[in-house]
Amino acid sequence: MQTKEDLRQELSARWQELWPQGVKPGRPPMFDGAGRAAERLRRLKEYRMARVVAITPEPCLLQARINALNDNKSLLATTPGLKQGLVRITPPDVPLPLRSRALRGWSLAEAGHQVRLPTSRPGKAELLVGAALAVDRRGRILGDGRGLLDLTWALLIHLKVISAETPVAVLVHDYQVMDELPDEPWDLWADLVVTPTRLLRMAGVRRPTARLEDLPGRLASLPVVQAALGQALG
Repeated sequence: MQTKEDLRQELSARWQELWPQGVKPGRPPMFDGAGRAAERLRRLKEYRMARVVAITPEPCLLQARINALNDNKSLLATTPGLKQGLVRITPPDVPLPLRSRALRGWSLAEAGHQVRLPTSRPGKAELLVGAALAVDRRGRILGDGRGLLDLTWALLIHLKVISAETPVAVLVHDYQVMDELPDEPWDLWADLVVTPTRLLRMAGVRRPTARLEDLPGRLASLPVVQAALGQALG
C-alpha cells in the first residue's frame, strides 16, 4: 500500500484536475455535488436530532454550515487552521441573505460568538462534520496532512463538547471513496460517509486514543490548544 504522503500527492493532483476550484493544492477539494451531499446529510437522523452541529471550515462544507442555521440549529464552527479557535453561531447571529458570505473562510471568526478559552465554555455538540482528501469503506480518513480534523476531535473531547459516542460525518464525492487507506493509531475514522448520491454507514469504527496533550508540537503550540489545556474542566 502507498504511504499517506504519496497518496496525498497523487489524489491532490487528481482532484485539482477534476475540480479546479481554486482550493489550495493538498486540501479537501471543492467537489462537484457538495451541495447535494449537504442535502443528503440533512436527511440523516443523527443530523435531525442534533441541536448543535460542529463543522470544520472547508469550502466544500459551506452548504452544510448554511443548512445548520437554516434548520434552526446552532453551529460550532472551527476557524481555518484553528488559528482563531472556535466560534459558536446561532441563527439570529447571521441574517439569511448574508449566510453564504459570512459562513466561509476567515469570515467565520466574525459570524458569531468566539469561544474565548479558558474563561468560556463552548457547550455541547451532537454531531461532528468534516471533509477529507479521501475516505475508505471502513471509515478511515485521509486528511491533508495538517492533522486538523484529528485536532478538532481531540480538542472537542478535551472540552467535553463531544464524547467518544458522538458520530462523525465526512462529506466527499463518490470518487473520493477508496477501497482501503492506510491509517495510524491516532487517526479519526468516520461513522458516516455522505456523498452526492449515497450514504455509507460504518460499523466497528475505531476512536483515536491520543489526548490533546499528546499532539505534535506544531499543533500543541496553537493558542486554542494552549488555552484549552489551561482550562479547568468540571
